[in-house]
Amino acid sequence: MSVGAGVGDGEFVNQAFAVAGSTETPASNVAEARVQLGADPDFDCTDVIGKVFDDRNVNGVQDRGEPGLPGVRLATVNGLLITTDAEGRYHITCPMIPNADRGSNFILKLDTRSLPTGYRTTTANPDTVRMTRGKFVKLNFGASLYRVVRLDLSDEAFAGDRPADSYRPKLAELIALTAEKPSVLRLAYHGAEGRGVAEARLAAVRAAVERLWRQDRRRYRLTIEEEAPGPAPAAP
Repeated sequence: MSVGAGVGDGEFVNQAFAVAGSTETPASNVAEARVQLGADPDFDCTDVIGKVFDDRNVNGVQDRGEPGLPGVRLATVNGLLITTDAEGRYHITCPMIPNADRGSNFILKLDTRSLPTGYRTTTANPDTVRMTRGKFVKLNFGASLYRVVRLDLSDEAFAGDRPADSYRPKLAELIALTAEKPSVLRLAYHGAEGRGVAEARLAAVRAAVERLWRQDRRRYRLTIEEEAPGPAPAAP
């Protein structure tokens, strides 16, 4: 058997048998030899390197003075678990063999439960990188210590399923407060109008906040959480 340059990795079967004269009909049993072709560490494999870092200015990029976060767990779609070292670094050796013609996507997810208390991701999670055979790729994850700004909403703040005009100045005040320092905005609706109405109203407020937030591109990436609708909180 001759293995050419275009053969991919995997198991291959080589067969041999005798033929009878000019008829070329099999005249013997078929002998088989199985060959396992493995990936070449230099030309076929793609290694992944990266870091989980303390994104103190919440810009999604590790800047000077932003240290790594140790002991953070990462996971691949195949169930491989990786833990960052004392400097927040990690390394995955040949997690997959990319397609030889067009490359392949590789997905990695950070386990947010392993972050220090109060930290939340500032970059995409999970994230995807494009792999090419024989080249390493770099994938960093940022996380930062956020404060939580909570906004409790009720029926009085809405006209139908949209924020009432009288309530819009309060949304502008909320944006100014949230922009002062990195924060997570948590929206909670309290009322007896039903789950469908509550979800529609939360979505409308979320859209209004995102629209106001995008007016200034210098702001950090805002994370908005929605709390499951529940009864109104009891009066103190």
